[in-house]
Amino acid sequence: MEFRNNDPGAVQYGNFINYYQFNNAQQRLELLPRDVWLRPSSNRAMNESYSVLDVGCNAGNLTQLMYEFLKECLGPNTRIQMLGIDIDEDLIKRAEISNEHCTGVSYVHLNIMNEEAYGELNEYLSKHGRCKFDAIFCLSITMWIHLNHGDDELQTFLQKLSGLAELLVVEPQPWKCYQTAVRRMKKAGEEFPLFKELQWRSSVEDNINKFLEGKMGRKMVYECLPTRWQRRICFFR
Repeated sequence: MEFRNNDPGAVQYGNFINYYQFNNAQQRLELLPRDVWLRPSSNRAMNESYSVLDVGCNAGNLTQLMYEFLKECLGPNTRIQMLGIDIDEDLIKRAEISNEHCTGVSYVHLNIMNEEAYGELNEYLSKHGRCKFDAIFCLSITMWIHLNHGDDELQTFLQKLSGLAELLVVEPQPWKCYQTAVRRMKKAGEEFPLFKELQWRSSVEDNINKFLEGKMGRKMVYECLPTRWQRRICFFR
């Protein structure tokens, strides 16, 4: 991976090579609830797996911990199938090398903004006898999609994932993170061309929540305390 102006923080898609050195995976995990993963009235078949998608999994550190956490929450007899995807092939290779749960966790190099990606996700679900994921994680990735693809494509992204998820877990970046990302790219001599055209700006987090609840008909069932980066992880069923 090439860093712009030798700044590891100046990346276009949020694919930081050292992400978990400054955003501790365990600290974020400690904020997650233990009782929202299933519907209160859920009657799952004994042999039905619990399917999870982690979008923008980076090197898989948090993906691995979430797998272990869900095992604790859902019980050791629950068969969990977790798929981590990322736009960066090198990060996926690192995730595969460090994978300690090969029977339950897999990784695929996939650009979620390509239409073909959804075909692969549906094939994965079909392979495991499912038509939706029980949970989809979108942790600190909405800003990168927003900066690179604009308002309409961010909404399309949220709409498509809503169609694939029973429970959608979103951790949007606040506007100050956008400003930092733009400043770093500018210092490196590059830019996010769509930045000035964005309509979802200072209230971007509220706009995402309103879109998921108002347009997608979802209900926020839990909101975590802020992370050390002052981001809130929101759960929409």
